[in-house]
Amino acid sequence: MSLSKDLTDQFKERMQQNHDDMDINFGIMVLGTNFWPLSAPNNDFIIPSDIFPTYDRFSKYYQTKHSGRKLTWLWNYSKNELRTSYLNQKYILMTSSYQMAVLLQYNKHDTLSLDELIAATAISKDILTQVLTLLVKAKVLINEETDQYDLNPSTPQSTSSVYFILIHS
Repeated sequence: MSLSKDLTDQFKERMQQNHDDMDINFGIMVLGTNFWPLSAPNNDFIIPSDIFPTYDRFSKYYQTKHSGRKLTWLWNYSKNELRTSYLNQKYILMTSSYQMAVLLQYNKHDTLSLDELIAATAISKDILTQVLTLLVKAKVLINEETDQYDLNPSTPQSTSSVYFILIHS
C-alpha cells in the first residue's frame, strides 16, 4: 500500500516538473495479482473524456517505470469524488466509476436514454440499470419515461476527483 502512495506521489511530482497540470485530483492503488485476487469486469468501459488525459498520463508513466508489467484497471472497485456546483450550491458526491461515467454525460445533456448511456459508457445493460436505479433513488436523476433519464433540475452537475484501483501482473 505504501508503494502505491509513493507511486502516486512520484507521478504527481513528475507532472508538476513537466508543467503538466492535471485537471483532477488523482490517487491510485497498484496491487499485485499475487497478493490481491481481484478480477476485472468483463465489459469494455469507455473512459470518460474528463479523466482520460490523467488515465493516459499515468499509464505511460507506469510503463516507463515498470516496462513489461501489465496494468488492469479495476473500474468496478474504483471510487470518485465529484465536486459539483449547480444552482449556486456546492455538492460533493461519492460515486463509483460507473456512476461517475453516467453523471459526466449530464454535463453535456439534460436527458439521455438508456441506449445513449450504454453507447457512451459501454457499461453492460444489467449493471447500468443498477447504477441508474441508485441515481434515481438518490434523486440525482429522474426516470419519468421508460428508459429515459433526466437530470434532476435541483441537483448538481459535476467535475471530478478520481481514485483508481489497478492490478499489475
